[in-house]
Amino acid sequence: MNTPKEPIVFYSEDSLWRMMRDGFKTWDARLHDMADERIYRLSWGKWDRGPAPGRQPSYLPQEEFVHFQDKLTGQILRFRFRGLEFASWAPGWCFIVLGGLVEVQEPDGGTTS
Repeated sequence: MNTPKEPIVFYSEDSLWRMMRDGFKTWDARLHDMADERIYRLSWGKWDRGPAPGRQPSYLPQEEFVHFQDKLTGQILRFRFRGLEFASWAPGWCFIVLGGLVEVQEPDGGTTS
């Protein structure tokens, strides 16, 4: 039996949260700490074994969504998760690449899409 997993939630400062909500910030930098269960879960995926003709296989993340909670208001953004990226100029850090904003969850449980 598949049990639902807890959502992956990161806390974010209000100004950065608003930039993500408004589409001006499409990534988030975090320490690449595999002891952090959230980073560990985001690190897994699989290769797309059947890409369209002429296309290279891509690495598909195991997790579909990632969430960011505003420390000030408690609102939560739910994004599609596109993967982790790494840069040689930022050793020890990973960049969480965000897809489209799926919904905004209010502290009272209400949502807007």
